Amino acid sequence: MALVRHTDPDAFLAAAAPAFGRNPAAASLLRSFALGVKRRPPADDERLYLATWSAEGRHAVAVLRGEHALFVEAPDAAPAAAFADDLAVEHPSLQGVTGALDACESFARRWRQRTTRATVLRAHLRHHVLTDVAPVPAAPGRMRLADDADAAWILEASLAFVVEAGMPDTPSQVRRNVPVVLAQRRYRIWEDDGIAAFAGWSDAGDGDARIGPVYTPVERRHRGYATALVAALASEIKSNGGRRVFLTTDVANPTSNAIYARIGFRPLSDFYHFDFVAA
Repeated sequence: MALVRHTDPDAFLAAAAPAFGRNPAAASLLRSFALGVKRRPPADDERLYLATWSAEGRHAVAVLRGEHALFVEAPDAAPAAAFADDLAVEHPSLQGVTGALDACESFARRWRQRTTRATVLRAHLRHHVLTDVAPVPAAPGRMRLADDADAAWILEASLAFVVEAGMPDTPSQVRRNVPVVLAQRRYRIWEDDGIAAFAGWSDAGDGDARIGPVYTPVERRHRGYATALVAALASEIKSNGGRRVFLTTDVANPTSNAIYARIGFRPLSDFYHFDFVAA
């Protein structure tokens, strides 16, 4: 049995590759994470955890950046517990854990043994994949690339999205991230007499991409903007050689799930986000 920490994203991706076939949606998230580290290396004081585990033909992966939750992809309890043992001493204030239910529960059991902290469910989430974009009703306006003039609007909308979606990102994390994504030309705007909605996307390697976040301000909802924007962005990704497009939804939000189903996304697997709290 071997748990290995990696500092080089390419070495991590090579070591993690055997685990990627088990869950293609989780694999897209992990590749997107590692490629994001390559695009924007962590600051000297920023926490980065890229770890792989292997034993007897079984493989597992765990990643963490900054003060976010740990993402775990594991086939059984042993590697999840190993990741918990590896992190508990140096990072007992870990925000939470996310991944498939069995992996999260296994990690959480060991985490409580090591730190006494308990878990609270933050969100039940679902991976979706699209291979072909379905026709959707036209919406007034058009999609365009976001530019520097949109920065303040996107920041305000991103902060609103984090609050509405119940995400653990702090305002300072959002303020750091938005300029980076904007500079990398990974935001798209739906414009109709001003900005009506925005969406981000990321390269997930192996011909795949991930869309998110997607947000429409409350006062501009129910006009088809988000549906048209995601369909147009998915079409752009596909026209540029994209093989599959992944995204994540909150199971508790039937509106977004219905929107993405109309575009051609189909559900793949569920995963969960648990917060760690005082026992």
